[in-house]
Amino acid sequence: TDQFLSLYNDTPEHQYVETGIVALDDKILGLMQGHFTVIKAPTGIGKTEVMRFLEYNMLQKGIPIAAWHLEETKLRSLLGLVSYDCKENLTRRDLIDEKKAHDRVVKSIESLTKDENFYQFYLGDGQGTEELLEQIRFFREACGVRYVFFEPIQDVVAGKNEASKEEILADLSVRLSKIAAELNVGIVTIAHTNDDGDPKYCKMIGQRASVIIDLSRDKESDDVEERNTTHITVQKNRPCSEEGRAGKMRFNPDTFTLREVI
Repeated sequence: TDQFLSLYNDTPEHQYVETGIVALDDKILGLMQGHFTVIKAPTGIGKTEVMRFLEYNMLQKGIPIAAWHLEETKLRSLLGLVSYDCKENLTRRDLIDEKKAHDRVVKSIESLTKDENFYQFYLGDGQGTEELLEQIRFFREACGVRYVFFEPIQDVVAGKNEASKEEILADLSVRLSKIAAELNVGIVTIAHTNDDGDPKYCKMIGQRASVIIDLSRDKESDDVEERNTTHITVQKNRPCSEEGRAGKMRFNPDTFTLREVI
């Protein structure tokens, strides 16, 4: 009993943070600390933008996070968050100049990074799973972040042959799930999928995830709004058990942001 009470009392009061997507929160409550969450979809569906929405939601709530988007520069990732903050497309320098928005961008960056709540990181050439795990541990223990976002998981093993990728990704997935629980940090990643809808190169990614969020979008639809609408489905939900359709998000090309469609 004493051991249980000690563990119970040492557990932070807030184990999850709502995503800001009402229909998704109805299923998963929010992004869970201590758990490994995978957002999966084929290429070009809008996974990165959904992750950016989640990151911005965290920062708006004053939650310390670390983020890495391998397919973007650090500046592009930051300007994506600025676009949410300013509610207009400020993702490129020419747009900032055209809209004479330099001062607003600076003010937004100061707001987003206040109180040292936002950290960007990356993996350099030759770095891989060990360095990623070390950075997660550093950001949690030294900086106090509650969530680490990175994507895509498959690029952590870039340059390897397919057999090696499967082995390394399986090991990484196991270790990510373990370090999330050990450090009570929420780890959120993106996984590209194959034609069968499974995480590319390695099914273990999904098997080790506590929560799997699947995204789909009809890029060929004749309806413009439907082409810009991402549908969300919870395919695995170990903490809460609720699965199924979990709402949809619509991309606004004018502001370069997503919003939930009720």
